[in-house]
Amino acid sequence: MVQLADIQKQANELSEEDREGLVAYLLHGMSGLPSGADDEEVGRREAEMDSGAIPPISHAEFLAQVGRRSR
Repeated sequence: MVQLADIQKQANELSEEDREGLVAYLLHGMSGLPSGADDEEVGRREAEMDSGAIPPISHAEFLAQVGRRSR
């Protein structure tokens, strides 16, 4: 029987690209996760940015806020 600790150790040995693929695979297999913003929410957020109520952020700032570095 495979233990979680063994899988974690093997995952740590993967390249970053392979770890990202593994994460995507695992998330795809989970039920109950939101798929993202719906069309109504996207429209509302676009209107907020277009009106100036919410200032847009740069791509680099977005990546920094979600804890990723730009490539």
